Amino acid sequence: MKKIPGPSKKRLFTLARLLSQQKKEKITSVELSSLTGWGEATIRRDISLLELHNGVSNGYDVKILHDAICASLQIDSDQKEKHRCCIVGLGKLGEALLESSVFKGSSFELVAGFDTNFNKIEIMKTEIPLFATLDLEKKIRSLKIEYAVLAVPDEKAQFMADRLVACGIKGIVNYTNTVLSVPKEVRVEHVNTAVILAGMCAC
Repeated sequence: MKKIPGPSKKRLFTLARLLSQQKKEKITSVELSSLTGWGEATIRRDISLLELHNGVSNGYDVKILHDAICASLQIDSDQKEKHRCCIVGLGKLGEALLESSVFKGSSFELVAGFDTNFNKIEIMKTEIPLFATLDLEKKIRSLKIEYAVLAVPDEKAQFMADRLVACGIKGIVNYTNTVLSVPKEVRVEHVNTAVILAGMCAC
């Protein structure tokens, strides 16, 4: 299988989620373009990286395409076993992510939230277990958490990332403005709305 570039991986992740919601058996690149806003050529190029051998003249088989994406990106398509993740930093952004539906229908399960403010974690109403960051290492290991969403103040980002790496976190979604320095085996995705919008303008 061809190596899949990062931008293509992101689009394929989105396609997998979109396909899981389809009730029809076949779908064309024109329909996918309408649903996603991406160009047909971009969609066909991303799908070609999967090296599927079924024809596309009358559309893609939804199940075959969905399963191929899941296999290539190592997504648990039946979602029996989910990757455990946590949110570190429960300010306005962290709290919004805590209560959002971003994890629903994905292969990830949000199992913990961490914050330095004891009062906040005591009064917040959520079904997700909340803990003080003092207990971060212990809880990450005991709950077998693999991934973290980082939403702390910028000046605390690197310090907290170091702690996450030290207790075995495999990947970090970084919502801070700090460019994190982590070992090469730890994946980091930087989420900066201004940068993403600037990238859209440059297209």
